[in-house]
Amino acid sequence: MVRVLPGMPRPCALRRRQNDKDGEGGVDVALCKERLENYIETHWQDKAAVSVYCRPLDGGDDFFYRDRVMPSASLIKVPIMACVFRQEKEGQLSFDTTYPVYGGVEGGSFYGLPEGTEVSLRTLVFHMIVESDNTCTNMLIDVLGFDAINEEIRRQGMEHTLLRRKMMDFEAARQGKENVTSPGDMGRLFLRLASGTCVDGRRDEAMRAILAQQEDNCILPAQIPHTVTVEHKTGELDGIYHDCGLVWKQGRPYVCCLMADGIVHEAQAIYDMSYLARFLYDEI
Repeated sequence: MVRVLPGMPRPCALRRRQNDKDGEGGVDVALCKERLENYIETHWQDKAAVSVYCRPLDGGDDFFYRDRVMPSASLIKVPIMACVFRQEKEGQLSFDTTYPVYGGVEGGSFYGLPEGTEVSLRTLVFHMIVESDNTCTNMLIDVLGFDAINEEIRRQGMEHTLLRRKMMDFEAARQGKENVTSPGDMGRLFLRLASGTCVDGRRDEAMRAILAQQEDNCILPAQIPHTVTVEHKTGELDGIYHDCGLVWKQGRPYVCCLMADGIVHEAQAIYDMSYLARFLYDEI
């Protein structure tokens, strides 16, 4: 029996049903959307606007709730990582090449690192994802270039995702040059990572191993059993919090993307999102 958490709707969403055509399990999308809408309207009023994408990896139906274009925050670092791995595959880059640290910005441990410290490409990618280091990200943007990263984004079928500025460049953001994505775009990228079709099987597995070491575990992994592997990336800006990734639930792993903006009370919003993530875990 599913335990109903305080403030959560009764279990009903994402139930498996018999498909009339092929007999495979599906998703009761309409019922799930109705219950989630009721929950969000009741418990998120004046807190935030939340958007959801979920899909079981066994071929179940997509589920969207308010799929829309939003500031990506650090979610943009996942396609940047994919671009690095593709260029490494094509022989344009080597993970062993070292680069001198420069242009430190807040967000991550590299901000306080002495300029000129030599670090490998492998290290830059790892810290960009695991601790969401912004200095590492900006250095990788310089290595790859905006055009190559946006080409990789298009290659992944991410129609609503665009890199327009570096991390912490708030002047560019004020000029309308914001990095953007959507729950659906992030969901498609994680589906490719899960299936080995993002770059290739070996490299996708290596990227997922990095994502599994994510240090910010306040949402997707927070309320589910600690034995469940979650390969994910978070994003945060003022009034914005996201968490997207793969949840390797035994028997039915799935993609889950939760994105929220308009947040007034961050701590409460993170708490609410973590219980929404648990609800989806119980019902998929």
